[in-house]
Amino acid sequence: MVWSRPEQPAIPTVYYTFRAKDADSDELISYRVEDLTEYRYDDMIQHFAENFVDDEPLCENRKVSSSDEGMRDMKLFWEWCFSQNMTLVCYKEGSDEIVGANLLGVKTPEKYDWQLQMQSEKEGDILAANEYLTDNFDLFGHYGVDMYLAAFGLSVNRRYRGRGIATEILKARVPLCKAFGIKLTTTNFSAPGSQKAAAKAGFKTDLEVTQIFVIQFPVEWDGLTLKDFIYIQWPKDKKIAAYMLQPQTSTIL
Repeated sequence: MVWSRPEQPAIPTVYYTFRAKDADSDELISYRVEDLTEYRYDDMIQHFAENFVDDEPLCENRKVSSSDEGMRDMKLFWEWCFSQNMTLVCYKEGSDEIVGANLLGVKTPEKYDWQLQMQSEKEGDILAANEYLTDNFDLFGHYGVDMYLAAFGLSVNRRYRGRGIATEILKARVPLCKAFGIKLTTTNFSAPGSQKAAAKAGFKTDLEVTQIFVIQFPVEWDGLTLKDFIYIQWPKDKKIAAYMLQPQTSTIL
């Protein structure tokens, strides 16, 4: 059965607070991480359009920001993520400026029904690449769970980068998981900065690749059934990795 969020904890709930430097000074200020509310959906789409698409390696590789269809599909995907009611947003105290966010949803053994009408091959390639990593490691069997918290994008406002905020947003998944009885969370981290933040937050690597071959769909050619492959080659100093965190045993608790 596909998981749906129960009525409690209510939206918005604050799951985590921390102190870090302000955007324009070395002054330590307070931040909070809480549920994304519906009235901020449009603001969150703008945040990811401005702070994610040109920085995330898969999106950059497929030049999503330069494609009208690619951006249309990306926004549809973000809206689907919001509908899962598990996305976290970070604010600094006394402000409603979006400092950062993590797109989240609960995965069960049933395949996601994206309910999207994709028009862009670019977005299709990105989803297929992530599914490739997910399908090549049996999270349910390896960890003995029937659900886990999956992530679909981590972003920090450029004004607030270099302050360790990505790491703190990732740490907020621990109390979020505990609030809903979830024992595992995972992300396919593709950017070096997010991989470093994940390691600091207590995640461990279960799978990593430096190039991706993804079977997209069968095609017919000269009477033979062939496979059309998506091929993404990373520079030698980059990798895409699937990181896992078990909240009940994490060293950050």
